[in-house]
Amino acid sequence: MQIKQNCRKMLLALALMGTLTGCGLPSGSSSSESGDEGLTLLTIGTADSGGTMYQAGSAIAQAITQEDGAIKINISASTGSGMNVRSLDSGEVDLALVSGDVAYAAVNGLDEFQPPVDGLRAIAAVYSSVSNWVAPVSKGYVYVHNLNGARIGVGPQGSTTELSARVAVSALSLEQQDVALVNCGLGDGAELLADDELDAVHAFTGMPVPSIEALTETVPCQVLLYTQEELDAILEGNPVYYPTQIPANTYIGQEEAVDTFGVKCLLCVSDSMSEDLAYRLTQAIWNASSRMGEFHPSLADMDQADFLCQDLPISLHPGAERFYEEMGAL
Repeated sequence: MQIKQNCRKMLLALALMGTLTGCGLPSGSSSSESGDEGLTLLTIGTADSGGTMYQAGSAIAQAITQEDGAIKINISASTGSGMNVRSLDSGEVDLALVSGDVAYAAVNGLDEFQPPVDGLRAIAAVYSSVSNWVAPVSKGYVYVHNLNGARIGVGPQGSTTELSARVAVSALSLEQQDVALVNCGLGDGAELLADDELDAVHAFTGMPVPSIEALTETVPCQVLLYTQEELDAILEGNPVYYPTQIPANTYIGQEEAVDTFGVKCLLCVSDSMSEDLAYRLTQAIWNASSRMGEFHPSLADMDQADFLCQDLPISLHPGAERFYEEMGAL
């Protein structure tokens, strides 16, 4: 999708042909690097609007454009990480937000990614996706393992929310207890829960999850717990996950911190992107990192250099790696 456009040369060529037209991109196309007088048009894959990924993608696009006026980024909604990997690999988008577990599976040819997506590369980690399970207080659930026979919204098919939900369901042996895992967007899942068409919802994204935050404003909810043994089992079988917490008062009625697991969400590109463009994108992210938490609370971790570029589940793009090395962050 990266198509070089040089307006000066095009206008000259058109003038020589006796025809003067504008210098725009075809619909659905985006540009790669252009000269000082040109504009680099890119598209970023996000997720559905009920989750953090869409808001984070919008914030990242805005921040990059503010830092580098020669780059403009359009937002593309999707079903989440899995679709974003495939769209990036096919050239439908230029950048994509991808949860670290999905990125790891993609480059290693695991789960649905066969053959592997060899060209997936990281620019930066941008937030932590965290496992959130929520149910109405009226249901009486306290722990995730209480969801016997429950109807559970687990995000769009192929999303990291579904993947991590299935990891937890397997670790807790819930598949043997007649749970029904329902694919739906995070916003739709919250609405179905409010209408009593679901018993619980799971989200695996940055905090606070907008749809859950809105849900708890109208429906008294319980953030469900894992036992330490359950968390240990999940972490042992999935090395890209790490222990974390949902801080107290993240959601209305949640007075205590909740132990859970998470993974870094990555801003990814293809290895076919030029080193210069990847360097510029990384530089823009770095320069904006200290204020990213002002765009969305989930992005506050970007203020830490080691969060951005260390302990990532996939390799950095060479352009990004060069920038971080120059900054002394690697």
